[in-house]
Amino acid sequence: RPGKGGGGGKKTKGQIAEVMPGWLDGNVGGVSPLGWGDDTAQVTPKEFTQKLIEGAVAGKVSVTKGTCIGVVTTSDGDDGGKKVSGVRYERDGKEEVLECDAVVVSAGPWSCAAEDWFDSAVKLPMEGVKSTSVVWKAMEEGRSVDATALFCGEDHRFGTHLEVYPRPDNTIYMCGIGGSDYIPTEDLKKGAFREVIDANPTRVDAAAAAFREMSESYRAEGELETTQACMRPCPPDAMPYMGAIPGYEGAYVNAGHNCWGIAWAPACGKAMAELILEGESKCVDLTPFDPARFTPVKGRGSRGRKRRGVNVGEQW
Repeated sequence: RPGKGGGGGKKTKGQIAEVMPGWLDGNVGGVSPLGWGDDTAQVTPKEFTQKLIEGAVAGKVSVTKGTCIGVVTTSDGDDGGKKVSGVRYERDGKEEVLECDAVVVSAGPWSCAAEDWFDSAVKLPMEGVKSTSVVWKAMEEGRSVDATALFCGEDHRFGTHLEVYPRPDNTIYMCGIGGSDYIPTEDLKKGAFREVIDANPTRVDAAAAAFREMSESYRAEGELETTQACMRPCPPDAMPYMGAIPGYEGAYVNAGHNCWGIAWAPACGKAMAELILEGESKCVDLTPFDPARFTPVKGRGSRGRKRRGVNVGEQW
């Protein structure tokens, strides 16, 4: 972890040398370990999600692809409220309805569109953080990369704070490139960058230059395979939305986990499953993540924004 103070206890130089990746052979500052291999792990997000879907399909779950544009409700919900009975979506230019008795809005930064699907019963302010990342090609056949992740301090020469993740196919994924763009709620509700989200070429160049500075191997032979970008979903208080949508039976939200969505997915999935099937989450206290915490209480009027009726001033 160049430029940062790490944990893992006091180790000898020899022990640290054992976990130093071979590709970290350029200009590097102080290094300290965060783990020793037996207490750390990583997953490849796309592969992880694809395997989850494949497992679900094998278990007789059907997957329908399309663009959600709203929900269908009836008026026979609990306490005179509404009840979800279907999801409206578009596929190949045609609107269809998928019948259901429960819906979980989990569409990353674009989940804020649900404000309109539920007649503003819930406000879901969201900022999309559009961040560039790259993938380095595997070296020549037979040459592997050490499976050691690297977290770098700020490199003010390039405006980066690289995070480097070697993968089992010997490619290297890299983020922490800096220079992210911030997309407001209203643009996200209109679908901004939902279909196509391109990398920032300037940040790609900065990332490549920063990595080549610390890796002589990649300075000499490294080539980029993929340049891409993601859109991280960020609520104003940096906490996700997890829970029921007020006034609608069978309607839930699970979104806004920033860059931690993959890591938190198993726990969040279990918590939401308990909430939907048993009426409450037993494994996680969902109170801090109430989807309605930014929804104004009807009948209250005063200057400034409110969170569940509590004045939080002009700024978030």
